[in-house]
Amino acid sequence: MSEANDEPLPPLDLRLTQESLDDLYDHAPCGYCSCLPDGTLVKLNQTLLTWLGYTRHELVARQSLQQLLTVGGRLHYESYAAPLLLLQGQVRELSYSLRRKDGSSLPVLLNASLLRDSDGLPLVVRVTLFDITERRKYEQELLRAKAEAEAQREQLALVNEQLVAKNEQLLRLNADLDNFVYTASHDLKQPINNMAGLFEELKRTATFHDPTAANMMGMFEQALQQILGTIAGLTEVVQQQRQIEYLPVEAEDLQSFTEEIIRSLRSSTEHEPAEFTLDFAAAPRLRMARPALHSLLYNLLSNALKYTVPGRQPHIRISTEWANGEILLRVQDNGRGIDLQRHGQELFQMFRRFHHDVAGSGMGLYLVQRLVHQAGGRIQVESTVGQGTTFRVFLPQ
Repeated sequence: MSEANDEPLPPLDLRLTQESLDDLYDHAPCGYCSCLPDGTLVKLNQTLLTWLGYTRHELVARQSLQQLLTVGGRLHYESYAAPLLLLQGQVRELSYSLRRKDGSSLPVLLNASLLRDSDGLPLVVRVTLFDITERRKYEQELLRAKAEAEAQREQLALVNEQLVAKNEQLLRLNADLDNFVYTASHDLKQPINNMAGLFEELKRTATFHDPTAANMMGMFEQALQQILGTIAGLTEVVQQQRQIEYLPVEAEDLQSFTEEIIRSLRSSTEHEPAEFTLDFAAAPRLRMARPALHSLLYNLLSNALKYTVPGRQPHIRISTEWANGEILLRVQDNGRGIDLQRHGQELFQMFRRFHHDVAGSGMGLYLVQRLVHQAGGRIQVESTVGQGTTFRVFLPQ
């Protein structure tokens, strides 16, 4: 008597066994992408490309994962998700909004894992994205229903309708900053303030007999102040971003505008006097929100003054020209320069500094890049160690 397990299996359609792993990856019901540790995209599946409306050629090696996120999402990813990836090797179920090519947004949940090479160095980040549009719609419907019920109960339908409209506008403007504000104010600021308070109490009550203790206490206090300064810098970035969103774009006269910044820098700098050369003959005016242009030029020029070569008079040249319908704003110096082969991928990242003997927060170039991207432009850098650096800012007009 034969057992049931000996019975022949029913015939299978052999086409089902010939599915390609690449095909399964490309047409999965979720989005997949791989990127370098700095976020540069190196691989995306077709599902994600379809969601975004881009071609593979438009994204691979040309954009980063952060550029696919909204403003608040980028800040949260760079200040929270990326450090957590380096620390734990993975992040789970982070809520972001992707920016499609047509300008619309797609709410997603992001999972990511960091792979390291044989030496333990970060190699690649693998990202999985799930579309949560329907869940977000359901949440928004609940919020809308609650607002309408409150309006009816208070018999202030007209007033409440105006408030709801204004609130929805503010929610849209602030949605990109929600994750960042929560992280900076709750997860970072309060614990650091608590540490600072405990440290002050320790200095007041404790007695140390080790002769090196005083130096260590000073180092710890300096580190606390640096962290508090970093949090303040993050807050400044967000505040400036929100301020610029409300301001009109105006055509600024670059000669007088730049001379005003130079006068401000000369009155405050401790370096030897610099020689500035201004040449705006090709494009004397530039359309940009005034605070954004001021912050962009101030950061580039102040960096040129800070990172000079000791004993060498600083020579800084600022000029403009037209390039394919865009204005090219060039800032060139003869300072220390940056090793782009070593630090190029980190140049515009938050908190990155490459000359630690010069005071700074590592926020200047990060802010410059954000302002340029917000204006729809792009930035290029050329630099030679010991000879100087040239920043080229391309801005549409």
